[in-house]
Amino acid sequence: MVSSFLTDALTDPTLVLHELFQDNHNIDSFPATVSAHFSHIFRSLDAFNEIPVLNVQFPPEAHKDRSLVRFRAMVQDTSTSPEMYMAKQTDSTCGGWGIGDESSTTQDQSHSEIIDYTSLRECTVIWAVTIPGECSWVVNELDSSGPTSTTKKQTTHSPSQPHKFPVPDTPHIGVQVKIYDNFRVAESLRSTELRTFVGILTSELLHGDLETPDPPFVPTLHVLFSQPIPSTLIPRTSKHLERDIRDELITWIAEQGLGGDREAAEWVLLCTLARTQSRSPSILPLSLTLSYFPLPSLSSHSMVNTPSLLFVLSHLLPTLSVLPLSLHTLNTTSFSPESKKENLHSGWLQLPSGSICVVTEGGVTEGGILERGLANLRALQKMITSQVLEYIFPYSRFSFDTEVGFLILSEGRKSTFFQTSVNLPLKLVDTNGKEGLYKSPGEITLPPPEKLDLFRSLIGNAKVGSITIGEKVAEYIRNDFVRERQAMASTMVTGSTAGEMFGSDDLIHRMMVARLLALSLQEVEITVEIWERAKELETTRLTRLA
Repeated sequence: MVSSFLTDALTDPTLVLHELFQDNHNIDSFPATVSAHFSHIFRSLDAFNEIPVLNVQFPPEAHKDRSLVRFRAMVQDTSTSPEMYMAKQTDSTCGGWGIGDESSTTQDQSHSEIIDYTSLRECTVIWAVTIPGECSWVVNELDSSGPTSTTKKQTTHSPSQPHKFPVPDTPHIGVQVKIYDNFRVAESLRSTELRTFVGILTSELLHGDLETPDPPFVPTLHVLFSQPIPSTLIPRTSKHLERDIRDELITWIAEQGLGGDREAAEWVLLCTLARTQSRSPSILPLSLTLSYFPLPSLSSHSMVNTPSLLFVLSHLLPTLSVLPLSLHTLNTTSFSPESKKENLHSGWLQLPSGSICVVTEGGVTEGGILERGLANLRALQKMITSQVLEYIFPYSRFSFDTEVGFLILSEGRKSTFFQTSVNLPLKLVDTNGKEGLYKSPGEITLPPPEKLDLFRSLIGNAKVGSITIGEKVAEYIRNDFVRERQAMASTMVTGSTAGEMFGSDDLIHRMMVARLLALSLQEVEITVEIWERAKELETTRLTRLA
């Protein structure tokens, strides 16, 4: 049996606001009351899924004015100044949430005498966009369980502020979001944060652009309540899977995306699981360069220029962004967000926590790198090394913490531009050679849906897992570290020291690899066997580099 509260909220959320206000005239506490009321109505997953979605398939044009929608989004810009609104109208009815804007402070001066200034309150205005790099399987899983629109589906949508999305010329939804529950939600929001906003959809003038002769109308969402989104997008647990699933996953990545190179596939898997362990001391996500990654063959009959690995990873990861380096990309686009005329323009690197960014270097040809290009390269290297991204404002720069994993595909023996935690030369095993690295999406052999779901679960579970080290294993690692330094010291060459050959940074790196191995193996602590396997991985990698 469907609750009348649920039906009313879905069909006419504005009427629900008016009725709720009749019993709650305290305009200071009313926003929190609204949030609690609608959150309670949609507390169950079944009820929540009844809310129509706002996404690329069902953009603002697909919804009636003042429809209730849910928007899964990344916060792009929080720098906009607050907006004043009438919390209570002159007839003592509900204000805010786009209701009665004719009585707002933007009206003609001739009407100013009817304003009750004691009823003025502030709402927070931000800009939010479709989650950059969100993979299609996530959209299908999260948005296919309920209604998607309240009018006929639209096939095209032109974003009103395309410069506020990180990836140029990419279909997306950008929305002006107005939040009334400032103390509980708005004040804590940060750029690149992921959140599902549930609210009333309208079209309004872009806030902060009212001085322009012809300010644009933009999609505007008046938030009733919101929910945080985990970095995995789909909630994951520590559910244990069969150990064989990991081996099958590595084999599939190797065969379909890396020319049969299982060692490279294992390193790619570890890279996708990495996350920040500590800012001080700095233990940041592992970054990986796959060197000797060949360019597509000019003589090949295939017109595919995108590495198959990207299609493979898009079936496994919730978010995957690609940064195709070229002279044009470096010299004419921005990697960092930059404020222009009090409007924060996005950059390629404004990505949500938990994202994986694949950087391809094959498009860089002969030519000059301009000042902007050099600044972009510095910004990317700093993000790889330190996991911070600068936001550029007219008279200042602010650095914000990030958590993005990086995979560099380089044709040479190492990356042309960047230093990463790990450099692994690709070793093709497949008889198809480098042509096997550039298959079209249709040429990739997918596992059965239930097996693919297990692969995704393994990665998602590992991303949220935690690892400990027992005292006995910790002592074993300490002793092993001392033995290795002593062995190196006894064979060191003139002018070098054991500390330079294997020091504390190397130990931290190896510990990071062991931790990622343990997570991928669905273990809860590092064992001696896992430690030895981490050493083996490093030894084999260094052998390839020799």
